[in-house]
Amino acid sequence: MNFTDLFTVGTFLLVFVLLTVGPVHIFNLKRVRKRIGELEHCYVSKEALYKEYTISLGSNFCALAFAAWIMLFVAIAYLYLLVPTVLPFSYMQIPALVSNPLGFAVFGVAVAVVIALMILGLDKLPEKYREFKLTEMYSFYTLSKSMKRMIVLAVPFLCASVLFSAYVGTVYPDRSPLVELLSLAFLFVSISFMVTPIYREALMRRL
Repeated sequence: MNFTDLFTVGTFLLVFVLLTVGPVHIFNLKRVRKRIGELEHCYVSKEALYKEYTISLGSNFCALAFAAWIMLFVAIAYLYLLVPTVLPFSYMQIPALVSNPLGFAVFGVAVAVVIALMILGLDKLPEKYREFKLTEMYSFYTLSKSMKRMIVLAVPFLCASVLFSAYVGTVYPDRSPLVELLSLAFLFVSISFMVTPIYREALMRRL
């Protein structure tokens, strides 16, 4: 299996994680709500569950987790949208950015701002849709210090992914499959760190 094949497999795994983490998170909350209702022998509203079930994780951790989610999508944009090696459209098709010596930085900042606004927009949803608020996702899980450190560690890993992708953009139209794969590897490790509490909860409750 060559670098290109590994990159394709890694991309499919990345897409799988991105598409399933949300449903698994919602499934975890629904299961907790159902079990509490069974124990209390009464109906438990989503609002009551979210009010009583959430755990304060500290402002510093929440800020770093917020940064990690923003960096995740910045890293994805750099890897798949910087050069047209995977998708038919890319940063390279925007002359104003390509000709700008700070084009890469402008592109990254633009993606970060858009993602931050989207995440903050989700925070404005009514209380009954709190499960969709990305900034509060981890507050539904009991996180050990090591788990918190692992999630925070995603930030430098994502920065490394962005740097590898930036190198790929610098040498374009030449290609460096090894560097592309390294960028994807750091990206995948990062998202693995970030979603571990969610999948761990689902698996532990099942067992």
